[in-house]
Order: sequence, then structure tokens, then C-alpha cells
Amino acid sequence: MRTIIKIALLSSIALSNAAQCDETADETNFSGDLLSRSKLTGDWRGIRNEMAEKGVTLDLDATQVTQHVASGGYDGSLLSKSPGNRISELLPGISETESDAMFNMLLKVDTGKAGLWQGGFLTVRGEGRVGDSIGIRSGSLMPTNGDAISPAVPRHSNQDVLALTELTYAQFLSKQFGVAFGLINVADGDKNEFAGSLRSRSHFMNIGMRVSPVIGAAAPLLTTLGATAIFLPNKNIIGTAGFINAEETAGYNPFERDKGTTFMTEWQVSHTLAGLPGKQTAGFVYGFDRKKLDFGTDPRLQLASLLRTGEAVKTNADTWALYYNAHQYIQGDSKGGWGPFVRAGVSDGHPNPIKWNFAFGIGGVGVGSWRPDDNWGLGGYALGASNEPLINRLGIHDETGFEAFYNAALTPWLHVTADVQYIDSALTGANLLGAGPLPAVNLPGPKEAWVVGVRTNLNF
Repeated sequence: MRTIIKIALLSSIALSNAAQCDETADETNFSGDLLSRSKLTGDWRGIRNEMAEKGVTLDLDATQVTQHVASGGYDGSLLSKSPGNRISELLPGISETESDAMFNMLLKVDTGKAGLWQGGFLTVRGEGRVGDSIGIRSGSLMPTNGDAISPAVPRHSNQDVLALTELTYAQFLSKQFGVAFGLINVADGDKNEFAGSLRSRSHFMNIGMRVSPVIGAAAPLLTTLGATAIFLPNKNIIGTAGFINAEETAGYNPFERDKGTTFMTEWQVSHTLAGLPGKQTAGFVYGFDRKKLDFGTDPRLQLASLLRTGEAVKTNADTWALYYNAHQYIQGDSKGGWGPFVRAGVSDGHPNPIKWNFAFGIGGVGVGSWRPDDNWGLGGYALGASNEPLINRLGIHDETGFEAFYNAALTPWLHVTADVQYIDSALTGANLLGAGPLPAVNLPGPKEAWVVGVRTNLNF
């Protein structure tokens, strides 16, 4: 039952329903030689094992990503200094090859093991980022490097940042029920065993494959204040339900960023089909008085709308989204096997710019007996833009993409992922009118792009 409670705890803190896929499952033994130990720095002369036995674990991992736009996207011809093309001035320093690195520091305390009281769990997480990602260079509406969004400090995209991204306490009141509250990190939400999640560092890299983007208008990207309840009606079902602030708070005082409230619930059901394991996850989010994508508050868009249509921009105060994902092994299990996965979502499309999304593919763990710890995936995604007139004027339509990755476990603490993506962008080009000191901008649509990348994850 303690194992079930730990899985549920990780679900509640991240508003997901499975243990974090890239954090070591065996946290009580860090010993072994250099090539077999779970962490690079080992057991710290036994201190780390003793801490874990007393309920305290401290981990650090680093992820470095290099991506290259092999063709297409916003290439040299689209970034030229031709008359009327101001894209190169708006997006300086765009390069076809970029590298960045992310750092994740995690402290977890089990109050029962620590000899304090049973059922209590404290989680503290700090994250940092240095370097640049290729960003808009690929022309993709969905970021091709999902790792680069952590930490998601508002107004600090592609800047070196360090932030507290989780400070949560959970208390189980019985074997079937618990509560969690604090600075919640939602990166493990909508997790899929083959496709990954926003937390994953060993699965797909494109966000369109890792999460349903329809939830973006109702929920913060990663970090916010909130409280959630945890339900474990039986060993095969885990559910969470709670309320969070609607704004991203990483890097800021969370009590000063509280515009809007979001209700979130997610439920996961584990099952077997013909004796083979699988899981299904379904979630719902509803944002009250949501301001994140309130287009009507931007005076530039209001002026452009009035000049073009004679009508002001209006958006709903509330927004909602539904999402679902599933995977099913058709051979083997999580110790070695493969099967299909699917991910889908739908939203109100107002003010959410994404009306629906869909992703599918196959994934697996291990390649025969000679590479048992590797994992791989092949799949595609599609998303449909809202039919709101403003979204159309901004040149945002439907997007499709395909991706393949292979994650090689060189040692238990060192993983290297090779990745290739193809994107047919949702950005078709737009002519935006200026307002005040802002010039009119002709935004051409990007070309179909091929992006290749290498990701290295090192667990200390």
C-alpha cells in the first residue's frame, strides 16, 4: 500500500496519475559501481542510502539539448531585410542551430520514514535553464523542444533563469484519500507511458506529442498555487481533483499572480487486455475568469480589429478543455515490450486558440535482450485552430507534425536521445497593423521544416 500511496502522491503534486517517469524508481539504494549505480555520484559513502531509509531523498539532474533546423521553417529567404519584412527585426539572433541546458533539483521527505507522522510527504523542486532554443526558427506553433520551457518564468523566454517551481505538502488521511496543497507543479499531468509528459526527458521532444495543448488557455504551463484531493478507490484507479491559480508563477511571488481560478481533475485507470497491461487517462479543466488569453485586453489587437472589421475583439471570461490519452502493450510490458498510444483533446476554442488536438503512434521499452533499458517512439500529431476571426487574421490555422526518437540508456544515470521531426506549420502568414510606436509587420508563413536534435540527460 505504501507504493500505491507514493504513486498517488506524485500524481497529486503534479496533477498527474502516475509516478514521475524520469526520476529513479528505486530511491533506497544508490550503491554500485560506476556503470551500474542509479546515480552518477553514487551513495555518498553510504550517507545517501541512510537518508533514503529515513525518508529523505535529494536528487539533481541536468539535460542538454542541441537542435538543428535542417531545412524549412523561417529560413534565410523569409528572414531577409526585404521591404515590408520586419521579422528579422522582431526576432533577432535566430539561428538554425541552438543549444540549451536545463537543471532540476528535487528534495522529497517522507514524514513516516523520518519518524515524524504517517502519511505526510513534502516535495521541493528548483529548476534552471541556460542557453537558447531554436524557438520560432522552426516555424512550429508547438515548441520542438519541450524541455526548454522549464522553468516557465513569464516574460523570460530564452533567458537564463533559476526558479522555485514546486513546494508542496501532501497528507494521506486514509489508504483511499489524501490532500495536497502549496506551490504545485503540473508538469506530470496528461502523462503517457509511451509518449511522455512535460516532465519527461526520455520521450518525444515536441510538445504536441507530450501533452494536449488544448489545456493551455485554462491552466498554467507548469507552476502555480493550488490544492487538490487524491482518490484511490482501488489499486487500479487513481484520481485527483482540485483548484489552482490560473497564472504561471515560477520566478515571481505566487500571491501576486492570482488572476483567475482553474478547476482540474484527472483520472487514470490501469487494466489488462488479453493479459497485457495498458492505461487510460482522462482529464477536464475549467478556467473561471481566465485572463491569460484575453485578446480583448490588447489595445493593438483592438485597433487592428476595428480598422479591419469595424468590430472590437471580445472573448469569453471562462474557458474549458477535455483531454484523454491511452497506451496498450501488445507485446511484453514496461520491463520490455511495445504497443500503440493515442492522445486527444478538445476545447471551447474561445479564447483558447487551439480547438482540438490529436496524437498517435507506437512506442516501446527495450530492443530485444541486447538493449533492455532503451526506449523509442514513432508518431504524429495534428491540431486545429479556433475559428475565431482574430485567430484567422493572425494567420493561425491547422498544424501537423511527425516525430521519431530513440533514447539510449548508456548507463542508468546517462541517457542520450536522438530525435527527428517534420512540421507543417499552423502559421500561414499575416499582415498585422501597427499601433502607436509599433510598425506594421508583414509576417510570412514558414516553410515545411525538418528538425534534428540530440538530448543528453545526466542524473547526479
